[in-house]
Amino acid sequence: MPDNELDALREHPFPQGQVAAMRDAAWMMDEPVDELVVAATEDDAADPDVRRADPPPPAHAIAAAVRGLPGATIVAIDGAGGSGKTTVAAAVAALLDGATIVHGDDFYRPMPEPERERLSAEEGYWRYFDWERLRDEVLAPLHAGRPARYRSYDWETGDLGPWHEIAAGTVVVVEGVYTARPELARYYGLTAYVDTPRETCLRRVRDRGENPPEWIARWRAAEDHYIRTTAPQTRADMVVRGD
Repeated sequence: MPDNELDALREHPFPQGQVAAMRDAAWMMDEPVDELVVAATEDDAADPDVRRADPPPPAHAIAAAVRGLPGATIVAIDGAGGSGKTTVAAAVAALLDGATIVHGDDFYRPMPEPERERLSAEEGYWRYFDWERLRDEVLAPLHAGRPARYRSYDWETGDLGPWHEIAAGTVVVVEGVYTARPELARYYGLTAYVDTPRETCLRRVRDRGENPPEWIARWRAAEDHYIRTTAPQTRADMVVRGD
């Protein structure tokens, strides 16, 4: 492939391709896939001095793959806390003409805090988020061509808050850790994993100043269990960098 075409592919990867386009491009360039994808971080989105008008390149790659799929689809963008997945998801939705975003955080499971604190890492993986409600209220109806209706978790009160409705036949981006767990995989037309070094994720979560160290330690232990036992980065259709 001529050098000018390689440069263009590096700058704007996979402009019209499907999921296979990313692998084909990596083969043609004799480079690993993650070398083709420029990092997109939550830090960038928060810093006005580095905010850019164009979405980050990982979003272009995901959006191009979605466009290559037939009809409306549900997309999962998974990744650990602080990986940059929320930033990528917002950019993907913008590129797809305002696709609907569903946040995994909206399905945090209401429970007494002492009970939550006693959960082991494995129990946290199963119980921190109500993945059954995500399946029953959002994924299954949309996958069957029906509208979806769900309530989001209210982080101020600890209870379920307002209702949200999603029309059938629209592109929906579901973002959040655990959203591509094996039990939900069948509902997605495309899954992407934002792969970011764990130390980078930890720094970002700490920098937010939202949670005490004990909470962060429990949260990351559950994430580590998820990553270790289900290997989401190996199950995903696409892996993009978030560092």
